[in-house]
Amino acid sequence: MGADRQTYSRYQILCAEREAWNAGDASEAGSYFYDGISFWRRNGDSTQRLLPSWRTPAHGWRHADDCDCELCTARRPAETRRLSVA
Repeated sequence: MGADRQTYSRYQILCAEREAWNAGDASEAGSYFYDGISFWRRNGDSTQRLLPSWRTPAHGWRHADDCDCELCTARRPAETRRLSVA
């Protein structure tokens, strides 16, 4: 996972219907996950709890580095090839 990896809003994650995670901020103990259908919170003791979407962070969601959804592919730089001028 790159340090400059783009984050998404909860709404974008819902629309993409792909697995995502949110590590939360320093004031929160635990992290959040979206499995493509439901939101979950994993506490420090590794217990998981199902949550309604509105109880999860609104921003800061991430997809896997190799995700090929429309959100992630639109944010990757386009590959360019140099053309010969000869």
